[in-house]
Amino acid sequence: MTAPTGPFVPGGAILLALAILGFGAFFWRAWRLYRYMRLGRDEARIDHPWRRLRDELVVYLGQRKLLKRPYYVRGIAHAFIFWGFLIITIGTIDLLIDGIVGFHVPGIGSALFAWTIDIFAVLVLASIAVAAARRAYFPPPRMHVARDGYVILGLIGLLMVTLLVFEGAGKSAGLLEKGYTAPPIAGALLGSIFSHDAAGIVFPVAWWTHVVTVLAFAAYLPQSKHLHIVTTLPNVFFRKQTPRGQLSLIEDIENQETFGAASLRDLSWKQLLDGYTCTECGRCSDNCPALATGKPLDPQRIVLDVRDQLLRDGPKLLAEAKGEIPSPAHFTETKPEELWACTTCAACVEACPVTIEHIDKIVDMRRYLALMEGAAPPEAQRAMTNIERAGNPWGEPRETRGDWAKELGVPTYTEKPDAEWLYFVGCAASVDRRNQKVARALVQVLRAAGVSFAILGTEETCNGDPARRIGNEYLWQVQAQQNIETFKKYGVRKVIASCPHCFNTIANEYPQLGGSYEVVHALQLVDRLIAEGKLKVGRGMAEAVAYHDPCYLGRHNGVYDAPRAVLDAVPGVQRVEIEPYHRERGFCCGAGGGRMWMEEKVGQRVNHRRIDQLLATNSGATKVASGCPFCLIMLEEGVGAKGVQEQIRPVDVLELVAGRLES
Repeated sequence: MTAPTGPFVPGGAILLALAILGFGAFFWRAWRLYRYMRLGRDEARIDHPWRRLRDELVVYLGQRKLLKRPYYVRGIAHAFIFWGFLIITIGTIDLLIDGIVGFHVPGIGSALFAWTIDIFAVLVLASIAVAAARRAYFPPPRMHVARDGYVILGLIGLLMVTLLVFEGAGKSAGLLEKGYTAPPIAGALLGSIFSHDAAGIVFPVAWWTHVVTVLAFAAYLPQSKHLHIVTTLPNVFFRKQTPRGQLSLIEDIENQETFGAASLRDLSWKQLLDGYTCTECGRCSDNCPALATGKPLDPQRIVLDVRDQLLRDGPKLLAEAKGEIPSPAHFTETKPEELWACTTCAACVEACPVTIEHIDKIVDMRRYLALMEGAAPPEAQRAMTNIERAGNPWGEPRETRGDWAKELGVPTYTEKPDAEWLYFVGCAASVDRRNQKVARALVQVLRAAGVSFAILGTEETCNGDPARRIGNEYLWQVQAQQNIETFKKYGVRKVIASCPHCFNTIANEYPQLGGSYEVVHALQLVDRLIAEGKLKVGRGMAEAVAYHDPCYLGRHNGVYDAPRAVLDAVPGVQRVEIEPYHRERGFCCGAGGGRMWMEEKVGQRVNHRRIDQLLATNSGATKVASGCPFCLIMLEEGVGAKGVQEQIRPVDVLELVAGRLES
């Protein structure tokens, strides 16, 4: 390929002037957007550089999240547009450089590039047709379909058409440079259409149209919702590299004067970058259990409200000396009842193709409501008072915390200071009678496998997860420090947790306060013991058992296989899935994020929707098993409310194992 020469182009000066206008408009607007973004608080996002580079290759260039089920069909079309756009951009850069200074990007004239650019041009055109038809006739329920989207698709389509036309005309007119491979598709399909004389006219017209379209696209892009074409690259690079289940730490909390996010300045620059990057595809909202059951929460709307306020108030903030925000973000855009509806299940984060972090924003806003305004819902406030007073959200007396274990002769660390493992029982298994049965089952399993363990008994207190997710960071730190000091007192190094919330908090969040341990969920340990032959499970009654993925075990920590492996190792048990809502798409029970202690006053109860999904599978399951005490409570309430407790019974996987132990 080559730029038109001779009578068609007065010189590179025109092309240079157009390039300065197009890219100048792009960079001027981009600089303004960058300054708005920097209104947010500082946040370090440069740890683990090699992981970040890997994410660029896998998530950004490889489009991994876009191609995950159930979106892979329409994701393929978007991926082809994205990949094709990148390839064509390389060719277009060559056109501009060649037209201005007469220099080519190395490799552009090769047969490999000629084939690649033509194949992708055709694939992009086909994908644009699919995307346009889907927008017009089959729009996803929460996808924002606006004129802006058609403009972008039209510009990209025009780029592909003009590329193929000027390539074909260039071949017919003999205008390809020496050493350049003839365009295989454009040359074959379009080259024969034009006569030599006509091709000499069509070529410069198509070439200039292509170049001007590129520059118009560059000028328009920063003002459109398709800004994510540019911002996805840094958003993926700067995404959180700490565990998904770890919230940010408020350091030196005793000396802080303000907490949480009440304004744009309270959000971090990365949280504001998320707003620029939102594709408005609606996948986060499609997967939100709160929105699905009629709650006011819309994860996409929270991100877009932050973006819209930033774009609206950014100029004023930049102009002001102190930059005071006119009003709190969550009062002007996101109402408190939306924030309290979140279960922090991470379905939104899992579904987002551009790695937006919804939960961190919601919890930061909750922190402001809980700590600065004392505006947590009354039931949540009661749970936090119980944690502060009694060490558990139920408010049961501290001195009864280890009563369930006395009849079993379970040792405390005081009695067995050389125990290898600490079984951190958690509040639910300590005070809730139903979950005490699960704790007893785990004790049976550990003893059968010869595991050396002990508990803390009355010295154990709530891990703090409910308080932290509700927004009371101060109470979480108090609870966490109490446990960490107790662990230190007994030299605890290895921890078993049968509750995913305890597991997540101790494994991922206690290290923020200096408490680092080897932490396993009970089902991970049981899976290991079975695999090593230390635990023998005998045959029992044949039954089909559906497995429910706890959010804080699955999406937050990636533990999907171990519980399933345990179920599969139990003779007589046929494991079934709750299709299609399992593994990464597992549907929340409704108890996370402190919701266990808040009333559901709007729409359908989340756990009732989960039971509906379970019954709809027609799998023949007579039990639904989980590995979380909160899930067990919510599933039991759900089957009771639905009147199907005789049809299907909620259990913990540990109970199934304990019921089939070989003596």
